[in-house]
Amino acid sequence: MSLRLLFFTGILFWGWNATAQQDSLSTKYREDQFYISFGLQLQQENISGFKQNGFSNNFQVGFVRDIPLSASGRTAIGLGLGYAYNRLISNLHMDSQGENDFFFIEENEENRQTYSSLVVPLSFRFRTSTPDKTDFWRAYGGLKYQLKFSEHYHPFYSKSFASDFIRKNNIAVFLSMGYNTWNMFVEYDLNSIFKSNLKLFHDGAHPQLQTLKLGLIFYIL
Repeated sequence: MSLRLLFFTGILFWGWNATAQQDSLSTKYREDQFYISFGLQLQQENISGFKQNGFSNNFQVGFVRDIPLSASGRTAIGLGLGYAYNRLISNLHMDSQGENDFFFIEENEENRQTYSSLVVPLSFRFRTSTPDKTDFWRAYGGLKYQLKFSEHYHPFYSKSFASDFIRKNNIAVFLSMGYNTWNMFVEYDLNSIFKSNLKLFHDGAHPQLQTLKLGLIFYIL
């Protein structure tokens, strides 16, 4: 079963079950929210000589539909849709030989890899809010399905061009916690962002790279 099919099958089952429970609740209270986040990306890799030469960042924006699991509305499931932009800077240099793409290390280069993602976050949500209380603590955690597109590579000494070395489908785990508007978040890729056919020039090994995102997320009711 593919990663995409497994994820969306889980979403449909969970959403159906949560909606059935919601119909039996006596309250209409929910926390539907827009969100926007800004984060730093730390690159976790297995590549000898790798350096993160610069500020790698992440930007996300989207909407989450809240599905309460209790009459108080303090526990819920969140299902959303969003957009993410990623920029990674490192000394990984890409080159092509025929139909194959290779990476090799250039010590002081600042090469940029950028890509966008369609994001589907699925989360369990806990908060201390009530229908008439707008300042509250929250903790949201779960999974994000990422469908990547608009991928570009910008070598240090050349112009940017469209590339095709990023895995199109991936899943990340995330957790956000905070009070009222200000919230911290952490997010980690469960798989390498690179396709399995990429190789390192010096030893032919497959480069593994996962991103750890740390930053601020703001929820807007």
